[in-house]
Amino acid sequence: MTEKLRVLFMVDHAFIPRSGSELHLVWLQSNLDPERFEKFFLVFSQRDCPPDMFPVPSLTLGQIFGNTKLTLFKRFRALVRFLCDHNIDVIHAFTPNDEVLACYAVLFARRKLGRMIPVVGHRRNIGYMVGFKRHLMGHLIRRFNIPYLANSHAAVEAAFALEGIPRERFTVIYNPFSRSRWEDGLASPVSRAELALGSGDFVIGSVATIRRIKGYETLVQAARLVVDRYPNVRFLCIGNVGDPEYHSELQSLTAKLGLERHFLWHGGMDNPYRVLPVFDLAVLSSYSESFSNSVLEYAAAGLPIVASNVGGMSEIMIDGENGFLVPPKQPELLAEKINMLIENPALRRTFAERAAETARRDFDESAIARQYAGFYENLCHPRPSGPQS
Repeated sequence: MTEKLRVLFMVDHAFIPRSGSELHLVWLQSNLDPERFEKFFLVFSQRDCPPDMFPVPSLTLGQIFGNTKLTLFKRFRALVRFLCDHNIDVIHAFTPNDEVLACYAVLFARRKLGRMIPVVGHRRNIGYMVGFKRHLMGHLIRRFNIPYLANSHAAVEAAFALEGIPRERFTVIYNPFSRSRWEDGLASPVSRAELALGSGDFVIGSVATIRRIKGYETLVQAARLVVDRYPNVRFLCIGNVGDPEYHSELQSLTAKLGLERHFLWHGGMDNPYRVLPVFDLAVLSSYSESFSNSVLEYAAAGLPIVASNVGGMSEIMIDGENGFLVPPKQPELLAEKINMLIENPALRRTFAERAAETARRDFDESAIARQYAGFYENLCHPRPSGPQS
């Protein structure tokens, strides 16, 4: 029997899994073949995450070594010790902070293990968080030439343009459509009555954390143009308040535009599939996305979609075939496409059917899990790149 590969998922901090990175970590740990992989999850931060948050028990260095106030040097030594004690084969570092820590830790672990542990970096946005600190961290690990994963080709291009990471060091593996998450959501649906929505309301939904990068003000401005033509439209916004000041500004804007009764700010939901059947139309007005889990979930749920044409959105949707893509920060164009779909039920059905087919065919979780497995195995046991002479 082939020995299992020991994969360490490493993240500098983790919170309740509602954002894309945490949800992806949950999915990845659940779907990597347990017959081929032994999985470890280490939170490097002093902050603990909930003990039942991940399928693999999450550990902090403080929990492991009995001191939650370790100095940075001691924490680094603790990481080296962890790598050696568990004979780790691959480190998957989910943030640039983790990449730096992992790259230097493997140098010290090599003395005991007699080998270098491969470190994998990950890019899951299109560069809006890149600044001086990111460039400094990139400089610190440049000599390691680590491979990277990205969840879209747009993320690869952003990393090349903004961080100078060569394209050839990237492998793109898309986020999956999680069938189990979809089934769990449909098993406990939220009704219109629970949301105080009338049977005659046309519901336009958006699932996104309330922060500026999600461009909710564009949706609110577009809403005024939609409601002028279709007074029975209600906008249902599902998302945690990530920026209270911004949330307050949005509420002021809806009041200023006379839209208070048309907007329902519901708050976060662990599984948006519970509420997606309530939507008649789904929208995402973000200014920046690498790969939108929300749009993939809209598509999988069989919804007609209007979304900002940013980042990797065109890798999920084809404008005019399975939804509409519009330029960001253009409320007039957003309203135009929404109105077009409201008045055309046949087009809504066509988009919805095609979107569902795309989501379930191109983002199948079994296929994507196999891509991850193959990536990790090839990293440890590289296959020949061509015929041997």
